[in-house]
Amino acid sequence: MIATPSLADCLQTIRAQLRAGQQQLADWQAGSLAVSAVPGAGKSTGMAVAAAIALARQSQRDRRQLYLVTVTRSAALNLRQKVRETLQQLGLPAIGFTVQTLHSLSLQIASSAPELSNLYWDQVSLIGDRRKVRLLQQAVDQWIEAEPQHFQQLLYGTGFDGELTEQLRRSRVLRNEFLLDLAQTLIPELKSSGLSPEALADRLRHWPSLGDYPLLAIAQGLYERYQAALQQASLIDFDDMVLAAMRVLRHPPARHHWQSSILAIFEDEAQDSSPLQMQLLELLAPRCDDDQPQLVRVGDPNQAINSTFTPADPLFFRRFCEACDRQQQLVMFDQAGRSTAAVFTAANFVLHWVNQHWPYARSLQPFREQAIRPVDADDPQPNANPDPLGLGLELLQTADVDQTIDRLQQRLIELFRADPETQAAILVRQHSQAHFLRNRLADPLAQQGIHFWEATDRDRDRQIPEEMLTLLQFLERPQERDRLRAALQVLVQRDRLSTLPWDLLPEPEVFLGNRLLWDDPHPALQAAQRLCQQLLKARSELPPDQLIPFLALTLRYDGSELATADSLAEQLGRRAWSNVSLGQLLADLQELLAGNRFNGIETEDPGLALTRSGQVTVLTMHRSKGLDWDCVFLPFLEESLVPGGRSPKQSEAFLGGQPWSAIARLQLRRALQAETGASVEPFTDLAAAVSEAQALREAEEYRLLYVAMTRAKRLLWMASAQQGPNYWSSSYRLVPQTPCPALAALYRQFPQHRR
Repeated sequence: MIATPSLADCLQTIRAQLRAGQQQLADWQAGSLAVSAVPGAGKSTGMAVAAAIALARQSQRDRRQLYLVTVTRSAALNLRQKVRETLQQLGLPAIGFTVQTLHSLSLQIASSAPELSNLYWDQVSLIGDRRKVRLLQQAVDQWIEAEPQHFQQLLYGTGFDGELTEQLRRSRVLRNEFLLDLAQTLIPELKSSGLSPEALADRLRHWPSLGDYPLLAIAQGLYERYQAALQQASLIDFDDMVLAAMRVLRHPPARHHWQSSILAIFEDEAQDSSPLQMQLLELLAPRCDDDQPQLVRVGDPNQAINSTFTPADPLFFRRFCEACDRQQQLVMFDQAGRSTAAVFTAANFVLHWVNQHWPYARSLQPFREQAIRPVDADDPQPNANPDPLGLGLELLQTADVDQTIDRLQQRLIELFRADPETQAAILVRQHSQAHFLRNRLADPLAQQGIHFWEATDRDRDRQIPEEMLTLLQFLERPQERDRLRAALQVLVQRDRLSTLPWDLLPEPEVFLGNRLLWDDPHPALQAAQRLCQQLLKARSELPPDQLIPFLALTLRYDGSELATADSLAEQLGRRAWSNVSLGQLLADLQELLAGNRFNGIETEDPGLALTRSGQVTVLTMHRSKGLDWDCVFLPFLEESLVPGGRSPKQSEAFLGGQPWSAIARLQLRRALQAETGASVEPFTDLAAAVSEAQALREAEEYRLLYVAMTRAKRLLWMASAQQGPNYWSSSYRLVPQTPCPALAALYRQFPQHRR
């Protein structure tokens, strides 16, 4: 009879499957612990096993929950599945833990004590991204009307001759670009600091001014009006949820209640937490005997890529690592099994080269000095450091962007001919580059049997209902030009139609007729006409409550999107008392969107759709975080994009040629840090602020490049062109370009990898 292994034996077996750094995390039992993990080091696996072991050690009478917290829903899904699988290996039930995003955790805490959080869900709704932009624009318009003197100061800028056309242009730029960007940059920063509009107004009396414009005073006015608009519409944003949770936890009895129910907190992607989110977790975490929080924070400051558009800053996680290091509570995951040697050799070189050639203050260097090491020969985890495809690292410098695309297409065809199940991704810096590549590569690759998919950053809870609304509005009134055009844009974005010659689009009554009534009709418009006529035929043959499922199939939604569309149709059906008309369906859908009360459905990890075998996926470098592919292609690595130009947008040059939003954010951070007794002084020198703002922006661009490089497992392909577009569209003009400095250094260091 074979003896059943004991739990202790199972724990030892599963621990032996980990690498050295992962084992140190699995051995954690109490106190604060920092884990700095290089890309591909298996931090999710290490966290899942450490969580399962902590639960296995827990007494059966202990009903406290282990909280695992991460940034995105997809990361939460992945982590939850890994913990469940590990508990199953140990023969334990998948209970005793919860995996949440920081925002869902904030919502749970705030909802637990509405009398403390002042958050009553029967009275407020969560604002969506698109409506948030509309409210910010409304705040801008109200500020312009209320502060004509400040607006005139911006309008005149560094010089103005009074010409009416220029005045109108500047007014549009200020309203639609500059002031909106200032609001989007500074309002989250202000909320993360815990400052109300009234508290900021009080502090501004004591803070030194900086530059030619009262930027923080302008931000205060925008913040005040945005908050008033939220309250008037009974809406809150994500920052309000965190602030509401903080109000609960600052109440000692409520904090004790929460802490008594928690075993410990494990945080993933800690480098992307804002200061306010970090404070939330430190307040929430239970204390051990020496009053240390039971808090394990896992991240990589070298993969911090969100600080230019969120309050997150790698500085905060670095400080946490340094504090834990002094207590000998810092763990390094520096062995990575994801990539072949050529990939991490190139990534290590870029990291060290950028730091060594950094022209700004050493304290602002982009990277923490830590190198990716290969795993040991006897590594317990399968497929570690896979064999390269080709050279593993391929570096190209082409004559122009057209040649770059030709070489990219040729290499993709070679790879998929050799192995049709290859995973491949093309990572770009801008969405416009992704659209550009789709238009150039999708059809030629399809002719070779290679599926090409452009992944867009989309909020499914908003996008799917809004797409349904757009198409249903077209079906209700197809004769309206705006509705026809909006419907066609959805069909183009969803790859049901190729890019259309919009300037040739005729009036709806002509376009939707039995035949095209103009000479030499464009083939793309003919295809669009046929598809629109099919939609109108379905409108006449199907009952209204069946239109949403039909439209979802027409747009070729994937599994999760189809489930979300079905949920939307079901929810709208419950709102109807009888057979619903198309007009009533539209009214109910608009009300649902206005209230932000619809939640999409995730049937799988969203990352799986991006990393399917046999597919070429094009997406932004930001979206690639946390994913990997056999082959990663990084075209368009010109200095104008990475690390980018040193001047602000040309349209805002009349303001003096400075990155004012970034300067204002630095001014705010410095002033707040000085109030806490930190060894910093508020900025009084504009030149110093400009230099630091530029350094922080370039640092993040280099970290973004590092993240993109480390997504590759077997082949990393990098290219720059000597001639590139002045802007990315179907009609472009080539202008001289120079390679990204880090790529130029790679050319020199690895000539054997140049093709």
